Amino acid sequence: MGSHVYNKVSEELVEKFKKIVPGKVYTKDEINQDFFHDEMPIYGEGEPEVVIDVTTTEAISEIMKLCYENNIPVIPGAAVAITGGVMLNMTKMNKILGYDYENFVVRVEPGVLLNELAEDALKQGLLYPPDPGEKFATLGGNVSTNAGGMR
Repeated sequence: MGSHVYNKVSEELVEKFKKIVPGKVYTKDEINQDFFHDEMPIYGEGEPEVVIDVTTTEAISEIMKLCYENNIPVIPGAAVAITGGVMLNMTKMNKILGYDYENFVVRVEPGVLLNELAEDALKQGLLYPPDPGEKFATLGGNVSTNAGGMR
């Protein structure tokens, strides 16, 4: 992994984020300590400069564009902000969007909990096999950390 120098998040950028998602942008002491670490201590700790609760792909797209233009790292939840930057909290994006029964594919938002998908799949006559141990983790977190478990 190469080293990269990123910019810090400016107050002006924070204000732009607040226009995109009013009331869902957190900085400094407003950021919950849970966002500073992963459950695996080997990954260390890192404090995001900004945490943003996102609920739409449109908001994510706008935030990503601003971060790209300003050379700001973006951390999609479930990771440690080792270089500061903007952490996207997608836990409120928690809908099961639909099943493709022919291909055994389900479309979900990243905040869907494993337990919710497993229960819903059973109602469809299907099995969602990954079983990483933590039933109330999000699917987005599972994908981003490659967690699959025993099944």
